Amino acid sequence: MQELAELARAMRGDVVDNVHRGSVVVVDAAGEIRFAVGDPGFRAFIRSAGKPLQALALIEEGGAEAFGLDDSEIAIICASHPGGPLQIQTVRGVLAKVGVDETALRAGKGIEDNCSGKHAGMLALARLGGHPLEGYLDVDHPIQKTILERISAMCGLPVEEIDVALDGCGAPIFAMPLRNMALAYARLANPEKMGAKTAAATERIVRAMQDHPEMLGGLDLKRICDRKLVLKSGASGCYCAGFSGKDLGIALKIADGSPPPTLPVLFEVARRQGLIDEDEFGRFQQAVPPLVKNRKGQVVGTLEIAF
Repeated sequence: MQELAELARAMRGDVVDNVHRGSVVVVDAAGEIRFAVGDPGFRAFIRSAGKPLQALALIEEGGAEAFGLDDSEIAIICASHPGGPLQIQTVRGVLAKVGVDETALRAGKGIEDNCSGKHAGMLALARLGGHPLEGYLDVDHPIQKTILERISAMCGLPVEEIDVALDGCGAPIFAMPLRNMALAYARLANPEKMGAKTAAATERIVRAMQDHPEMLGGLDLKRICDRKLVLKSGASGCYCAGFSGKDLGIALKIADGSPPPTLPVLFEVARRQGLIDEDEFGRFQQAVPPLVKNRKGQVVGTLEIAF
């Protein structure tokens, strides 16, 4: 059993209602651990926090230029989007530029699925490489092998040490130690030592994610700490962030899969490590108050950091 730490408590009134255990780690772009609570080697699925890494193969191989993809379309490829009209229109725009019919999508619920942008990017990668569209989700499909190789390089982990399973949308997803997730995000935000081709691709992805929060379906960082970090949620209590100019990345996993503690834990670590200042932390708490509410919207308790 891997060591887990108590990261947060949900209070209902004066009583501890839920205890959220897990692990969180800060790693630099060389792979050195700078801070950890719990086990930095805790193995977890990166889930949708892996989407920017999965998009890397397409952008690195010149897919944005080949198909004329703009930054909003790159952002939707990296997104866990809310499935609104704007996001669906943008996914359709990607497919139209790639020349792929919507019926080729195998994303969960189809084009409204919050992973449909990622799937459109995978179809674009298949088209770019002249590979069959059919079976693009199979782990042995050429594009999935290419994506896994890129993730291996970014995470600093051999392919054979990455466990592969299926995500909620049906695409392959990857399990690895948290420290390797954090390393990938440190490199994503600070790619200078990854080679010119990779650096250019990661810079384009990060810029697209920072400039188009409306596509991502998550926190609007422009209002909190513009361009300081790239941030992406994953399902089941996983979250990752990379800090530009700091050579640092954070990865965390809440063991019970509960989403509410993820961002408060991540931003508390960022505050303590000096990666964001007190004003930025205050704006984060305004956006994500540490409160427990019931279905009527009443405040019934608080979420407390436990480390």
